[in-house]
Amino acid sequence: MISDFDKTGHLMGTLHRALKRNYDRQLKNFSLTPCQFEVLMALWEEDGILLSELGRRVSRDGPTITGVIDRMVKKILVKRKRGSSDRRVVRVILTAKGKSMQEQVSVTRRKVLEKITKNLSSKDIKHLESVLLKIMNNMEEPEFLD
Repeated sequence: MISDFDKTGHLMGTLHRALKRNYDRQLKNFSLTPCQFEVLMALWEEDGILLSELGRRVSRDGPTITGVIDRMVKKILVKRKRGSSDRRVVRVILTAKGKSMQEQVSVTRRKVLEKITKNLSSKDIKHLESVLLKIMNNMEEPEFLD
């Protein structure tokens, strides 16, 4: 017999895969990968952050975020700006094209979120946010699965 805890774990996995499929399908309309979308969201929040900080914010290691940014530079979504006193310091800056996508992508994202939460009350959504935040905080503890 499957415990309630196991059912919850299975449901979280199923939900994650369904959300990923839906977002992947929507992002293809913008020629974006999910990681590129996460980068854009981080830059829309704070443009010009350090490449290393950007990698931390989107939970990608150095070589991975470097490759993602390389591909986004080719798409003219972002550009790199090296520090004048230290060339190793690299900031990632949105281009006009990267900035211009914000409204359209945000509208699409909002539609997806409205669709998946359509029968939830404001109270349900606040509770869900609270529970998800607790789970994320648990996972970010240094001793997680040591």
